[in-house]
Amino acid sequence: MARSSSQLARLSKRFEAVPKAVKAAVEKAVEQCAEELVALATTLAPEDRGDLKESIRVEAGEHDLARKIVAGDQDAFYARWVEFGTVDQPAQAFLFPAYRLLREKFKRRIDRAARKAIQEAWAR
Repeated sequence: MARSSSQLARLSKRFEAVPKAVKAAVEKAVEQCAEELVALATTLAPEDRGDLKESIRVEAGEHDLARKIVAGDQDAFYARWVEFGTVDQPAQAFLFPAYRLLREKFKRRIDRAARKAIQEAWAR
């Protein structure tokens, strides 16, 4: 319990530092997770000419802590047909299996990064 204005100011400063530290740590963890997902999806993607594998990439998400994994571009416009299949061709999923395989690992990594950032920011 803060007993003086200087102690209260120090406590307030600690509380203010926590969100910034957590955001920075989680953003780094999310970026690492996105790159790892792209690497695994690229490994799992079927290869004919290599256009599909080369088109898998990370893009910015809707906010600072979001990343979007995209497969397909002008050369590999067929990425969704490969992932989900068509009437004539069965699915050869590569993106969702990679995500399902890594999902729990990503949750643990982000949780650990947030907890560590909170602990370090509070210890200052």
